[in-house]
Amino acid sequence: MDRSFLSGAELIKVSRDFVCIRTATYEDKQEAEFLKWAFVARTGGDLRNFGYCLLSPDGQRQLRRSTRGPNFAYQNSAAMAADLRMIARQYPAKATAGESTPIVPQMKSVRLGINVASCDGLPSVVVVGKDQAEVDQLKKKLSGVIWDKELVGKFIYASTTNPADLKVVPGAQSKTGFLVIKPDVYGLKGQLIQAIDGSASSDDLRRSLSVAANAFTRNSKTHGLHVRNGRQGGKLWKTEVPVPARVRSPSRSPRGRSPR
Repeated sequence: MDRSFLSGAELIKVSRDFVCIRTATYEDKQEAEFLKWAFVARTGGDLRNFGYCLLSPDGQRQLRRSTRGPNFAYQNSAAMAADLRMIARQYPAKATAGESTPIVPQMKSVRLGINVASCDGLPSVVVVGKDQAEVDQLKKKLSGVIWDKELVGKFIYASTTNPADLKVVPGAQSKTGFLVIKPDVYGLKGQLIQAIDGSASSDDLRRSLSVAANAFTRNSKTHGLHVRNGRQGGKLWKTEVPVPARVRSPSRSPRGRSPR
């Protein structure tokens, strides 16, 4: 997404002073209502599956007018970084008592996590436990390593206690712990790269994830060919929130849309 903007070294540096949210648009009804307020409340119309907005810390006020992407708001990456730097000075981070580790930024489901990972060209990490208490313990351990400089932004996360959620990943249903998965080109299935035992130390977990991230090779995609092959192959993705009719082509099924 807007690689020439978002890959700039200075922009990445200043973004650490913000909470960056990667939305899923049509995959959650509550989120979709919030996004309608952020992106189409002024102009009306249907919700799009992409956009850019800067919000106040409480999420109640737009600091900049929402746009279809940062390239619509700024001339280049340096201009965007300068604006973010100015906003960050207006909202300095609050001190917290003791050390605070951010939570794992996970997607709503394993299915969605694998699909988003395919869209973003990243591997997926799924936390699997026999019950929610075990999942919470594993996520606490995971959160202690994924914010390291070498791992931040390298994976898309999800969690589950239900082995059936892993049926799209052959060989994964009998596993627990941390599963590193390579999504297929359409994000409908996945390949198990590595199963890291939940008892692994934080250092071993960090090391294993670093090796997996460095060895990962993303699927090459050309948008037009990717979409055309998906339609011809009947690759469909069913969303929780119906996609507006205007973004569908006649060749798409009314029950879903082509996967990303």
